Amino acid sequence: MISVRRVVDGELAALREVRLRSLAADPAAFGSTLDGERARPMAFWRERIARGPWFVAWAEREAVGVVSAVPTTTPAEYRLEAMWVDPARRGEGVAEALVDAALSWSRSRGATSVALWVFDGNPAARRFCERIGFRPAGRREPHPEKKSQVRECLRIQLWPGC
Repeated sequence: MISVRRVVDGELAALREVRLRSLAADPAAFGSTLDGERARPMAFWRERIARGPWFVAWAEREAVGVVSAVPTTTPAEYRLEAMWVDPARRGEGVAEALVDAALSWSRSRGATSVALWVFDGNPAARRFCERIGFRPAGRREPHPEKKSQVRECLRIQLWPGC
């Protein structure tokens, strides 16, 4: 049984652990690096959850997935970042549960859309995003920190009451 909940201050160590696992398992999927985030103090993680919510998927007491909903400059839109599911749990609905939690939270804050970036060369992530309703937003660019990687913005519309 998978459960998803928003990370609170007392769960920073679990957030850090699952984030570091994500960077170790799939380094090409993220703009951050394992060494860079491993060196961050706990105050960094506390600031992260203050900036926007992080959601962790749990299988009993094990963190098996993570996603963040980050505010954008437009109050009506949030952006999903840092999404990852443990490879051993892929195909079990963990990603859907994480996205559902982030979309519900965004909708409760008045968002009318949520965007995310997906790297070229990550067809599984793109297929997943499109299957659940994300569509190309007409923006492609080199990653700001990894210039050799091109990413595309995808967006999903949120309808009130859905």
